[in-house]
Amino acid sequence: MTADDPPIVRAETWADLQQLVTAEMWMPDLSRHRSPYVFRGVPHVDHSLETSINRFVGESGDWKLESLLLRNFLQYALNEIEEPDSVWHLLSIAEHYGLPTRLLDWSFSPLVATYFAVRSGDTDHDGAVWAVDYRKLHDQLPDRYERVLGTTGTHMLDVHLLSTVTREADRRRTATREAPAGNPDDVTRLNEFWREWWGVDDDEEPDDQFVMFFRPPAIDDRIANQSAVFSFQSDPRVPLDRWLEDRPDCYRKIVIPGDRKLEFRDKLDQMGVNHRTLFPGLEGLTTWLKQYYEPRE
Repeated sequence: MTADDPPIVRAETWADLQQLVTAEMWMPDLSRHRSPYVFRGVPHVDHSLETSINRFVGESGDWKLESLLLRNFLQYALNEIEEPDSVWHLLSIAEHYGLPTRLLDWSFSPLVATYFAVRSGDTDHDGAVWAVDYRKLHDQLPDRYERVLGTTGTHMLDVHLLSTVTREADRRRTATREAPAGNPDDVTRLNEFWREWWGVDDDEEPDDQFVMFFRPPAIDDRIANQSAVFSFQSDPRVPLDRWLEDRPDCYRKIVIPGDRKLEFRDKLDQMGVNHRTLFPGLEGLTTWLKQYYEPRE
């Protein structure tokens, strides 16, 4: 996207949508068609990109609930899951199963994101697909993350790379004889790590806000089928759409007219992007069947 392009555009037709979601896919450094964007679909055009933990904490300002929720999730979930490899791994599992976190769900696939924008079939309201250029945002990350990206030759993080970042920070702390925050891969020391890295002080704004994207572990088939990506915000109090307003060159918001939602959903279904494929299992199957055979006026 160039500086002259508006960050908010409308996809009046299916052809418009295809052109908009596949723009800027050629990567000269890779000699491949690979989009620098990740995508998120919302059913209502005015839907805020607010983290679930921000909605949960609300006006109480009680941000200690964030680590408290995650620590107790670990305590009671261990009979259902294997011991997480790191705090990042634990955070990914918690988000996947609906715990309030500072993560948001995205996808590498613009068609998957479009499905989430149109799946309800609500024709009374426009939907939207957010496209965010993660390469540009990752160029603005703190040095500790940029160093890891530089050594791997990649622009996308994952839970293993993030664990490398936190372990390196702990080694540097030890080398300079500063008080260590504890091994961040040790999930039993979650509170200590949380205060040092992600603590939220409701009385002051962080000077160094950033947003980064990472690939979650393949927890189940849903993660793989949805080409899942998570966003992480250093300050979960700020809705991501508001944060992006000051960075218009880093995103595009594609508006989907309400009266096109059913058409787009049918065409996505024909392409194999539907509830049955994105949510493997009986729940996904029954939802897909209801959508497929729903009577139309």
